Amino acid sequence: MKHANAGLLLAAALAAGPAWAQGNPEGTGPKMQAQDACQSEVSKFEQAIGLVRQAAGQQAAADLKERLLPAKLENEILFRDGYCGLARYLRERKLNR
Repeated sequence: MKHANAGLLLAAALAAGPAWAQGNPEGTGPKMQAQDACQSEVSKFEQAIGLVRQAAGQQAAADLKERLLPAKLENEILFRDGYCGLARYLRERKLNR
């Protein structure tokens, strides 16, 4: 039953959005800004998994994350496309909401 609740917790955490304000520091180029936005989007997913970890436990969070984003695939995307590729994967599967 914990695993079913973990999915609901993830959805709620993603819907809540980030808890920090996103700034646009001066002196950064468009490429760096895009990279920061991508890292922020991936970070939001990781924070949601962290919330599931706190609420449902380590194993439930690990199982959920592996089901949504297998570790092997995550590493492959990060190596090939960086954080923007990983953020695109999360968006395509609606895991960023």
